[in-house]
Amino acid sequence: MNKIKTLFLLASIWSCSQQGEKEKMFSLLSPAETGIHFSNDLEGTEELNILEYLYFYNGGGVAVGDVNNDGWVDIYFTSNQGSNKLYINKGNFQFEDITEAAGVNGDGGWSTGVTMADVDGNGFLDIYVCQVGDYKTLSGSNKLYMNNGDGTFTEKAKEYGLDFIGFSTQALFFDYDNDGDLDLYLLNHSVKKPEVFASAQSRNQLQDPKGGDRLYKNLASEGQFGFEEVTQKAGIYSSSLGFGLGIAAVDINQDGWMDLYISNDFTEDDYLYVNNGDGTFQEVLEKSITQTSRYSMGNDINDINNDGFPDIFTTDMLPEDPRIWMKSVGEDKTEVYDVKTRFGYKDQYVRNHLQLNLGNGSFSEIALLTDTYATDWSWSPLIFDMDNSGFKDIHVTNGIYKRPNDLDFIQYSQTPARLSAKEIAQQQIEMLPTVKLANYTFRNMGGLNFENASAEWGLDQLSYSNGSAYVDLDNDGDLDLVINNINQSAFIYKNNSEKTGNHYLQIDLLQDALNTSAVGAEVYVELDKGMLHQTLINSRGFQSSVGHTLTFGLGADPKIKNLVVIWPGGEAETFLPPSTNQKIILKKGSGKISARPILKENTHLKMSIFPVDYQHRENAEYRDFSKEYLIPRKYSTEGPAIAIGDVNGDGLEDIYLGGAKNQSGELYTQQKNGRFQKHMVPHFEELKMAEDVDAVFLDINNNGYLDLYVVSGGNENAENHLYNFDRVYINDGKGNFSFSPKSLPRIGTNGKTVAAGDFNGDGYTDLFVGSNIAHGQYGKTPESYLLLNNKSGGFITATDQYAPELKQAGKINASQWYDITGNGALDLIIAGEWMPLQIYQNDGNGHLTLMNLPGLSDHKGWWNSLSISGEGANIRIIAGNHGLNSKLKASKEKPLKLYLKDFDGNNQLDPILFHYMGESLVPFASRDDLIKQIPSLKRKHGSYDEYAGLDQPSKLFSDEELKDVIILEATQLQSGIFRYTGEDFLFEPFPREAQFSPILDIAEIDKTGMIITVGNFYHYRNDIGKAAAKPFNLLKYNENRLVLQAAAINHKDYWGEYRKIKPITIGNRVKWIALRNDDKPILIELKK
Repeated sequence: MNKIKTLFLLASIWSCSQQGEKEKMFSLLSPAETGIHFSNDLEGTEELNILEYLYFYNGGGVAVGDVNNDGWVDIYFTSNQGSNKLYINKGNFQFEDITEAAGVNGDGGWSTGVTMADVDGNGFLDIYVCQVGDYKTLSGSNKLYMNNGDGTFTEKAKEYGLDFIGFSTQALFFDYDNDGDLDLYLLNHSVKKPEVFASAQSRNQLQDPKGGDRLYKNLASEGQFGFEEVTQKAGIYSSSLGFGLGIAAVDINQDGWMDLYISNDFTEDDYLYVNNGDGTFQEVLEKSITQTSRYSMGNDINDINNDGFPDIFTTDMLPEDPRIWMKSVGEDKTEVYDVKTRFGYKDQYVRNHLQLNLGNGSFSEIALLTDTYATDWSWSPLIFDMDNSGFKDIHVTNGIYKRPNDLDFIQYSQTPARLSAKEIAQQQIEMLPTVKLANYTFRNMGGLNFENASAEWGLDQLSYSNGSAYVDLDNDGDLDLVINNINQSAFIYKNNSEKTGNHYLQIDLLQDALNTSAVGAEVYVELDKGMLHQTLINSRGFQSSVGHTLTFGLGADPKIKNLVVIWPGGEAETFLPPSTNQKIILKKGSGKISARPILKENTHLKMSIFPVDYQHRENAEYRDFSKEYLIPRKYSTEGPAIAIGDVNGDGLEDIYLGGAKNQSGELYTQQKNGRFQKHMVPHFEELKMAEDVDAVFLDINNNGYLDLYVVSGGNENAENHLYNFDRVYINDGKGNFSFSPKSLPRIGTNGKTVAAGDFNGDGYTDLFVGSNIAHGQYGKTPESYLLLNNKSGGFITATDQYAPELKQAGKINASQWYDITGNGALDLIIAGEWMPLQIYQNDGNGHLTLMNLPGLSDHKGWWNSLSISGEGANIRIIAGNHGLNSKLKASKEKPLKLYLKDFDGNNQLDPILFHYMGESLVPFASRDDLIKQIPSLKRKHGSYDEYAGLDQPSKLFSDEELKDVIILEATQLQSGIFRYTGEDFLFEPFPREAQFSPILDIAEIDKTGMIITVGNFYHYRNDIGKAAAKPFNLLKYNENRLVLQAAAINHKDYWGEYRKIKPITIGNRVKWIALRNDDKPILIELKK
């Protein structure tokens, strides 16, 4: 009886366990269940190991496709040191190994990537396998296994001209010339030392016969047999600079021709090839994309936000775990970055990159915004709808068996040892860390929100995973997942999303051409809630290829309104909306000829270069980070300044455009025809050594003429330096300005902002001047000033008399006078870094007191800009902040913190930035950077592994060292609106799409409910990275809620770092001038 009870109990536990497993979105099936007994087992030798071949642990790939046309998708795995395997799908997740009988074992070569395609157009899928050959002990060549249609294959790579011998990663079949057959791009990788790099321009000259990429044209459509190598003729780079690890093809600009994206490891830039339609390609990365992954691995291209435009995801190797992150190679030091820039390389950062397609040839990089940027040593990203919700998710494989970027290992390997070369190599390999990690799954929640669902969906097994492919293995309408692992059985995941109640539609495409399954075709499925889009391209992720069936998740209650296929070559057909939960076959010619779907409304803004002979020229030679190694950004690039007003009394608005250090400010007067003419002012040239960061026209002496106040700043000069003093220029009424040094008290701080207003009600305009940086003492609060008009053409300091709290108010970036409280007197509103917005209430006599407003004080941020409008309960403060697209994250529960103290007693503040990674509050700076700032830390934390154990400031510094430390916090980094309730303010963040970049200025468009914001900032520390994702936002109120409007910016002409935007009336029409740092100004107008 007890035995029966025990058996019953065990069965119940097993049943509960199984039930718990069923509740997961994915179930991992064992080799015993599937019959797939494959593991890519690796064993290093003296002749071949990770020290001899850097890509030793890159692993193998996966290809899926129905090779026997029985309606079940089969699986092919590549192996590095063993036999490749082909498994035939027998249904119900049962597979049979037919490798030897089929003749597709790889012949013992070091196989890497694999893809399936119908190369000869006979209706059967062929298999192309990449290998590494003629290197060390490796002697393989690429294989083309042609399908005989009877379960066997014949290797014919040499006959087809595709038996490449070299260092191949992956191949991609696509029809680049729209002639109806499948051509081949062969992705290869260099084996040169990556730390030795040449000029980027050498990619045009240095052809690498074994490591350079290749393009092969299929001659079948011309009645000939085989492929012709056309690499140079087509404009494809094929140099030893390229370490190609990822390839994708898609019609990126929707012109009917397939384009390419190539991921390159190490220093070489990624390539974005746009198809010219004449057999050639043009590489346009710089014209379209601001930055890429530095160690670009695999990639995938698919539409992540259902706007119909394909987006690009590339993987890198940034860890999420702080212990791994703090002891791994990070970003280039500033000095190395500068060298690479001079060599011609573009901006690259060690993290995943998600390039959001803006639909006009430009991309916004938003991996940091979506929290998809850190997945450790990553390989294969796949963008597909994992739960059939209607939103495409992201799956990333990761892991490396030995980690060569471990800093303790690197330091040890550079230390001389009295050992033989063989002993040193063996010791180094043994020292390399071995860390198994879980792969990453990001569930797409819509609205550019992703969450890590790896554990929830049952995809968190520890592994060293490489190639991967999604595929419907059991024909139930959801996509299963296959992963190739190192030293571990391959993962076969069954998708259980049919239990969610979500619907699907599967589509197979057919056409009467050699490209039988219409590889390269696009399909649009229009639902009542959005547009779904996919391109039929098989090679995806890393060294892998997916099947030929397109699976669309439709969500819980779908209604298909329209279905459009863009066939290879660009011809579009519309098909009747099908019912859901089925697979359909669409054949070219059976639909109704139509146009490509219109995906996005035209932009509301018209832009042009402002037609004056002015360009801001930043003094790039100043090195902020050499002076203060740990400051988060440069403060020497704050300009340009702008002031607008009628300086000559002709009724037309004129413009002052400020210069950088050693650049004169310039005055342009408006003519009756709407053009602007430069008006020479000798005193501007005489004082060009000062850097203009803000300016305002105001009538200082109440004579009816607008004078000019210019704020000097830029952080180059110490406090009270001659060129730190602000300047007043008095107007003679004709636009002739004279410098008036006696008009100002001697205030020599690094200024940032000026606001003009009569705060004491005496009829004369006064000033507030704010500062954001104390030279050489980042974090210290600089002095700001109230300047009272002395009624004699000048100002006196009045801070102590009227507003003593303002003197040390904060690190102020923006200021504005406005009657918030409605008593008829001007209050002062300021915004800055490491502080909340502050309002100083005017008592009616000019005395200003800081208001206690929790609705503001609870939102400490890195505030950059202000715009205030409305009256009474309708007052709103629009505030530009740092944004969410950053490594720096902040919330009330997990604030960003700055610890300030002279820790090493050298009479300079040491600013130590701490941020949360998970539950750990860790230094943002690397151990090397901290030691450079505070050398004593080297003795205290002797290794990188020890440093990686720091999970709170008290482990970096002793209690004694932390005494009297100043701690600043930021709890809110979103830009948004503070709405006045009459007693306090409520914060409403901007839409997520408006949080891509720091917002540095704001313009409200009268009577339209629209707001234009400008931003981007390129001069953060390299380990923070440039903020370049979005220079403009156009927002409009819709039912009292801000909605993003179409404002697509041409990347080549109008991208940049915007500092200011101001309205100006030209020809009785209000337009806006937007100023860029180190570039020409832009003129903006609303389209009629």
